[in-house]
Amino acid sequence: MKSALTNACTLKLENFEGPFDLLFYLIEKNKIDIYDIPILIITEQYLDYLNAMQELDLEIASEFLVMASTLLHIKSRMLLPEKGPLAEETVDPREELIIKLLEYKKYKEYSKVLSEREAKWGKAHYKLPEAIPDIEADNEIEVSPMILRSCLLDVLKRYRDKMSDDSKKMKRILDQEKVSLRAKIRELLGFLKQGIRLCFSKVYNTKNKSRLEVATGFLAVLEVVKVGFATLEQHADFGDIYVTPCEKKNNIDPMILIEDD
Repeated sequence: MKSALTNACTLKLENFEGPFDLLFYLIEKNKIDIYDIPILIITEQYLDYLNAMQELDLEIASEFLVMASTLLHIKSRMLLPEKGPLAEETVDPREELIIKLLEYKKYKEYSKVLSEREAKWGKAHYKLPEAIPDIEADNEIEVSPMILRSCLLDVLKRYRDKMSDDSKKMKRILDQEKVSLRAKIRELLGFLKQGIRLCFSKVYNTKNKSRLEVATGFLAVLEVVKVGFATLEQHADFGDIYVTPCEKKNNIDPMILIEDD
């Protein structure tokens, strides 16, 4: 058993950071309940480790010897016979040691968490804060009210010119959106109901209407011809187009036959 302990010391002793580390190792190795420590067994194993350290010519720190004397003191108290009527209420001599071991266990476990954080964030690099230079306030400049008024009027004029240019473009876009194919079809049907033969270039021309309105009017003519409410005539290439109304078809509303635009 002595050789086994010596081998164990050779592998493990250098990792013990103090007596509680060694004591906690013995408790875990023997799978002992920390709330019910068999003080006799733990004391013997602890002293065996100290003896093994002496055989290996290792320097034993004073705290290891203090723990050894504490264990021997607890062991002797537990070996003494209980006397007197208050023997059952005697405080367990292991209580103080158990409290310290529980505290050590808590810090030992949390030290692993801190080690993991150190390994994770140890590779991070942060930029050191820079000193903010003192900003000197500019000297106040005296400006006459007339100069300020002139600058303000100049800024407002440039703003109005810019906005007026955009507003003209927007107005043109909105005007284009008002041209509806269905509205032009209704307009054309209103003319045809009067039984009038229309000349397209006189009703829809770029002098009175926009190009979009003329193009939409031509599409309206094609839609009315498609559903059979009018016919087209053109006697020469690029000549005038004439729209002639057809006979009424049983009072059918042509708008029903025309698809939505």
